Amino acid sequence: MIPLIDFQQRALNGPVMKADEFDIAFSMKLRAVVKKHNIKYQPEKLIVDDETADAIFQAAVELLAEVGLFHLNTFRVVQISQDEILTYVDERKCNPGKAVFGQGDDEMTIAFREGSDSRAPTLYVGVAGVIKEDEFVPLMTAFAKEKRIKGFGISGGIDKVGDLVPRAGTLSEVECGLWEQQKLQEVLNSVGRPGMNLGLLCTASTVAATMQCVDSSFRRPHNTQVGVHVHPELKIDWDRLLLANYCESKGIVPWQSATTLLGLLCRDGADAAVAMVASMLAHMSFARGPMCNVFPTDMAGNWGDRSVIWSATAAMRASERNIRLATGSGTVGDYRWIGTRLGVLQAAAMALVYTKCGLSYTWLAGSPQEAVLMDDIMNIATKMENEEVEKLANTILLKIDTLAEGNEPHPEIITYMHFLDIESGKPKPEYQQDIDQAKADLIKIGVPL
Repeated sequence: MIPLIDFQQRALNGPVMKADEFDIAFSMKLRAVVKKHNIKYQPEKLIVDDETADAIFQAAVELLAEVGLFHLNTFRVVQISQDEILTYVDERKCNPGKAVFGQGDDEMTIAFREGSDSRAPTLYVGVAGVIKEDEFVPLMTAFAKEKRIKGFGISGGIDKVGDLVPRAGTLSEVECGLWEQQKLQEVLNSVGRPGMNLGLLCTASTVAATMQCVDSSFRRPHNTQVGVHVHPELKIDWDRLLLANYCESKGIVPWQSATTLLGLLCRDGADAAVAMVASMLAHMSFARGPMCNVFPTDMAGNWGDRSVIWSATAAMRASERNIRLATGSGTVGDYRWIGTRLGVLQAAAMALVYTKCGLSYTWLAGSPQEAVLMDDIMNIATKMENEEVEKLANTILLKIDTLAEGNEPHPEIITYMHFLDIESGKPKPEYQQDIDQAKADLIKIGVPL
């Protein structure tokens, strides 16, 4: 492995470059390696073949070795050689990604899996987005009391506490972050799951606030992950390196997340798949975690369209065959359709194909009820052949296209409390109706629920 302190030296002594110059170099090299390895986005082929998966991996190695990582604070390129990349990839292949979280009855394991495994992905789901103070406890309770949910991949983010707004890098970030941790522990105690993993720290995101929350009495390595995300596309800063160093010193499994934007520097699913695998490799070079999330979006912030799903599955397959990280993603409808019949169908299509592409864990769900449904679907997918799963997912996506023609997406970003009853944590009648209708759609399509 590359010593972390080496990244500082490379960040201080690498080639000087403007951010837009780096973006141009990135996009030109990305196009070149995609063309060189003949990688093509094939919309109907939601589970890419071995040859394509291997080509994506090789292209990603070449991309990272050629362009490096752009350091946003020093305006220099952190260079990593191809030999260095392949060395730490070989180390991971010999030691496939695995992480144990939780304590006692709530201990859970997230481990690398192949798409052909009979073991389904782990239901490691929680709540993303901004949550109001009075909604926080009932919403987290609704997820925590569902025993099929093994841990929170993510556990909220508070908008404010009283009149105190969590402003990054200030004392209010710390105060609101500590309030959040206290309430989470109260939730776990109330449902009899005190050892449950709380997943990614949310409100506390800066280095100082993260350290204070972890050093409090609420967070420990068994129930915590800390984000060390590489920014799209292949950009880092001092905070990423400081947090990676902190995780290493505390024995915390870092939250690694390979993201990209389709329609900007990445033209289509083929570009995006290569960019995300390059991001996975970049995370491995300095953060060294055993697991990595794959979460592409398009320019509108959607993650449920065919091209976006294809890029995610292609990146997962590349990792499955060539890296062996425990890979994760969300199985949830995107912002346009979350909490609706179409959103449930989007989540189902993801759950099916992601399972067959080596998904190890899903970290985001539309609700506790949807999480259970996705768990059922992922278990069903393990018993099917790739061709059958691909056919079902394609049919679901076509059904979504048809339904979308007669439905208007949400006019604004909605929260979970738009479709969950705040007192009981149960679905509101109209949402339950959408879940039931989506299940009926899936059964009619051929998903054996």
